[in-house]
Amino acid sequence: MSREHAHFFHMGDVLPKDRIIVFHRGEVLLCQESILWLPEALSRFHGLHDPLLLVEDTGHSRVLALNLPDDAVLEDCAVSRLTPRQLLLQQGYPDFALPGRASQLLNWYGTHRYCGACAAPTSPHAKDRALRCQACERVYYPRINPCVIVLVTRGDTCLLALHQRATASYRSCLAGFMEVGETPEETVKREVREEVGIEVNNIRYVRSQSWPFPSQLMLGFFAEHESGDICVDGKEIAQARWYHRDELPLTPSAQISVAGQLIELFLQGF
Repeated sequence: MSREHAHFFHMGDVLPKDRIIVFHRGEVLLCQESILWLPEALSRFHGLHDPLLLVEDTGHSRVLALNLPDDAVLEDCAVSRLTPRQLLLQQGYPDFALPGRASQLLNWYGTHRYCGACAAPTSPHAKDRALRCQACERVYYPRINPCVIVLVTRGDTCLLALHQRATASYRSCLAGFMEVGETPEETVKREVREEVGIEVNNIRYVRSQSWPFPSQLMLGFFAEHESGDICVDGKEIAQARWYHRDELPLTPSAQISVAGQLIELFLQGF
């Protein structure tokens, strides 16, 4: 792919100062415990077909993302592997920004090889970070799914829940995807009502976080209890209750997720 494609590159376009994040079967490959590979180290991989995607360009160097095919031959390649979630837990969120963005871009590229309207193949857009249908010229940009995550408070207590699909015993905030036509504040009210049966008011936006599992944008809020008693839906929420700020259970780390940051701010009296 020529350099006119500002966001897509083949190996011949890669510069010596570029660094590459390599994925294989959904996992990040580490070279000598680093997620950033030197271009010459990629010579050990065979059967590369997909383009490299631009993750970051500082003007002095670029970070690219490469997804190896499932049947790629890794010769003399003693590398370690981590899933994106394992990498997040190991590195913390700030250092996860680049591999998280790379994961989202590769997932988008892998799921948009063909047009959803006419089924013709897509190809890289000449200028934008996008894929264009070769037949009907429909353009596909990377998808971002907005979600809200909310810590509901009532005086010195906050509402924390155990989610049905949780893989650990963490209690965390309530969260959910925005529906078509909703504002984030309307989503907060609806999700809280649906999941635990209470009404909230005084909804305040706090901060956001990109969450690449696979492509969420988490919008973090505080809200105050207005009325109603907790009645969990039994579908997404297994348990929920009010916790005093002095007796909080195990919660997500503020180094990893916006949920942990909301809880930490509550403890600080925000």
